Amino acid sequence: MCRTLLLVVVLTISTGAMSRHYTETYPVDLQPLAERIGDMLIKSPGYPPEWHTSPVLARNASFIGLSDSRPGIISSEKVYSLSFFNATEIGRLLKLDDSENAYGIRIEISADDGSVCVASGYMVDDGTMDVIKSTRLSIIRQPDSVEKAGKVIVFLWRECAGTKAADI
Repeated sequence: MCRTLLLVVVLTISTGAMSRHYTETYPVDLQPLAERIGDMLIKSPGYPPEWHTSPVLARNASFIGLSDSRPGIISSEKVYSLSFFNATEIGRLLKLDDSENAYGIRIEISADDGSVCVASGYMVDDGTMDVIKSTRLSIIRQPDSVEKAGKVIVFLWRECAGTKAADI
């Protein structure tokens, strides 16, 4: 009886420690991926570069980027065209297809003066765990060629993961 009880206690502690270890590594594993997505959004125009001109082109794009073809300068037209996609499509177009992991993603783009404020993807509520937040500063170019300082924020998480939040 004592041996059985001791074995149960040891297994419970071991399983908890292993689970905690793997859960704590989730945010660390996601950091490079969140950084890659943020870089892709602000440095690449996507393919085809004119994906934002119609919903049909957008849905058939290989991948999306927000750049107006100059790294760090994003097109407000592409920003607003994110509304063509639901969260699953955004994940696919940002190369988050992964048969082993279900990712949650949210992209927020805003101009410092408040004139542009767009969010796309899943909601990040208080119950969302292990969220990585990657922020990229950028210039948002309006159709009239006016350029405004802004930022692109990518929130990324695994839908099955733990309890910590991280900011990169």
